[in-house]
Amino acid sequence: WLNILAELLQFGDREFYKDWWNARTFEEYWRMWNMPVHKWMVRHCYFPCLRNGVPKGIAVLIAFLISAIFHELCIAVPCHMFRLWAFLGIMFQVPLVVITNFIQRKFQNSMVGNMIFWFIFSIFGQPMCVLLYYHDLMNWKNRSN
Repeated sequence: WLNILAELLQFGDREFYKDWWNARTFEEYWRMWNMPVHKWMVRHCYFPCLRNGVPKGIAVLIAFLISAIFHELCIAVPCHMFRLWAFLGIMFQVPLVVITNFIQRKFQNSMVGNMIFWFIFSIFGQPMCVLLYYHDLMNWKNRSN
């Protein structure tokens, strides 16, 4: 769908994502998942931090912080509730990047990292966040009635 829309709108850059489903680490996932946002984040957040003498680890943390704020706003504004679940979900990715990079170095030619990625992504990640927001939204609506 994205390529059809890009064709209709005459959008030049057609690389919206790479094969993120094969990611062996969370770092690989974030590099491949949403290419326009990744390129924007690198260009406007990460590289300016490095140019201003910010250490690489702190620059990554700042990029994740900005991403977490925007993810939370994307949910808080339409739902009219500010709960920080999306913010925390994104910020918990930072230690997962470190952990999955360590695991991938330990098991270099295996798909252990991909299995861990899918386990966390499909059980603790998005489903947990959706359930937490659903729970809070239902409790908030019940109190309003």
